[in-house]
Amino acid sequence: MSKKLFLLLIPILSWACGSEEKIDEETATENVKNTAPNTMVKVDTVVSAPFYLLIESAGKVKAHKDVKVLAETTGTIQQANIKSGQKVSAGEVLIRLNPEEAQLKLQSAEINYEKAKLEFENSLIGFPKLLAQENPEQDSLYQKLKIGSGMQESSIQLQEAKIALQKTVIRVPFSGTLYDVKAFKGKHITSGDELFSEFNHRLLVEVNLLESEALNLKEDMPAEIRNPAKDTSFQGEVFSINPKVDENGLVQTHILIKGEHALWPGMNVYVEIKIPKGERLQVPKSSLVLRSGKPVVFSIEKDLAKWNYVEFGYDNGKMVEITDGLKAGMLVITNNNLQLAHDAPISIQNSDN
Repeated sequence: MSKKLFLLLIPILSWACGSEEKIDEETATENVKNTAPNTMVKVDTVVSAPFYLLIESAGKVKAHKDVKVLAETTGTIQQANIKSGQKVSAGEVLIRLNPEEAQLKLQSAEINYEKAKLEFENSLIGFPKLLAQENPEQDSLYQKLKIGSGMQESSIQLQEAKIALQKTVIRVPFSGTLYDVKAFKGKHITSGDELFSEFNHRLLVEVNLLESEALNLKEDMPAEIRNPAKDTSFQGEVFSINPKVDENGLVQTHILIKGEHALWPGMNVYVEIKIPKGERLQVPKSSLVLRSGKPVVFSIEKDLAKWNYVEFGYDNGKMVEITDGLKAGMLVITNNNLQLAHDAPISIQNSDN
């Protein structure tokens, strides 16, 4: 080759090499553009463990006993050292009315009774044969003489006067806590006036459950009660299930609050009841998706998402029972799985495993 020809080929070869490098770079760039990034997912493990149906409901605290105490007689309050929130014991005297009027009526009734009794005894003197009987009070003549003397009527009036005097003293019907106290010293009251209300310390939570939920309940089942106002939880148990479904398809259920607590009637709380269903294969509910109307769970194999048709049973809102399609120990995808395809590349992020 001549020196002149060689010099002419150098620029051509240089251009060809530069063009080939440029084509390779463009192809590589295009390949990068066409390669989709891995989907970032979280995963969990398929486990065989005790499964619980969860019943969750909002409810209100109510007292097992809750009464409004009313005045049973007319009078002026002479003593009333009570206030709302006060804890009291059964039989404790809380209010005394001025007893003078009731005492006078009792004295009058006692006098009238003694007069009638004397009249009756005098009338019996005229009937010696009646007095000679072993049980004269069973004789109709005896009863007629008793009524005629006024003794029968005065005896009833005497009992009424004693009861009226007893009503001037108001006692606690049962041990508990007072609220809505409206009685104070010097206040004049009439029969039927409200004095105070009281609830006992056995508190319940009233919840309305779907009939399908209530049918799974049994008395004494444990429950957890959460008070959002204080962000505290208390233990409880199913106390009663009203065997009637209302017009809304709900069943009234009461949960007994156990142990020490700082709850009052009327408070809003949340109740959670776990119903055991034995050992079950289960996955987080978020791992279950529907494709063409069929349930699917994506598992992981060599950083690829694998499509698994499954059959499921119980669903407690957090976990789902798997009856077919998965095995214990498999890793399943729990998020970003709605648009995943079979064999889609994935990257595990914030794994709990």
